[in-house]
Amino acid sequence: MPDALRGRAPAKVNLVLEVLGTRPDGFHEIDTIFQELELADEVAVTFGGPAGVRVDGPFADGTPTDATNLAWRAAAMLASRTDEPAEGISIRLTKNIPAAGGLGGGASDAATMLRLLAGVWPGATDALLREVAAEIGSDEVFFLVGGTARGTGRGEKVEPLSSLPPHDVVLFVPPFSIERKTARMFAALDGHAFDPGGMASRFAAEPPQRVGSADVFNAFERVAFDLFPALASLWQDLEARTGEPVRLAGAGPTLYWIGHGGTGEAIARSAVGADCTVIPTRTARGQ
Repeated sequence: MPDALRGRAPAKVNLVLEVLGTRPDGFHEIDTIFQELELADEVAVTFGGPAGVRVDGPFADGTPTDATNLAWRAAAMLASRTDEPAEGISIRLTKNIPAAGGLGGGASDAATMLRLLAGVWPGATDALLREVAAEIGSDEVFFLVGGTARGTGRGEKVEPLSSLPPHDVVLFVPPFSIERKTARMFAALDGHAFDPGGMASRFAAEPPQRVGSADVFNAFERVAFDLFPALASLWQDLEARTGEPVRLAGAGPTLYWIGHGGTGEAIARSAVGADCTVIPTRTARGQ
């Protein structure tokens, strides 16, 4: 076994996110188009030393270092399913993805842990990785697939799609979030009509060659201002500065712009001075 393993854990946005209704298990039925980004955390794993999680990087704040950390949960769950020891596993996360921002950073860290450990634990089959990923959360399976993909069920049923051609993406990260954000966003949607569906399926049937922010759909935008009151003024300011529509990333509160290659740098420059962190990146084609 090697002394150390290293991997990248990319961010994502949802190009389509429809919420179709509630489920008997308490979750919500969704139909979504995931898109991997070049922006990524770095995950390093060592063996044989003190177990635990260390976090550094520009967005380390807000990332747990105890047993609730999703990368640690992934390692512990996979160890128990493969009869491998978890006691000497040390995880270092360099957080380049904002925590709790709607970009899937924690889920991606978990999926990267699963992939890294699968390379050294013979019992970690692809089917087992997907099973463990789905037990940890709803986005983790996508990060085992990457690229452009459709997610159904609660998001854990993932179908790879042909990769979106390269696009520029600019993320706008507000200086706030809330506890239990995703659960509260879904609960807020229960007071509204659910989506009839069809947008994600049409995207999957005929994947577009070019996507702009005006083409993006996110059901959580119906309730975002209720849970993040300060988001409305930031949203308005960004659209005034950039002259372009911006959209909510996942369950927020991060906002983003997407457009064809070569234009993102100008969008990022125009947003300087807004009350947010501006992160230019690009779409990625997956593994």
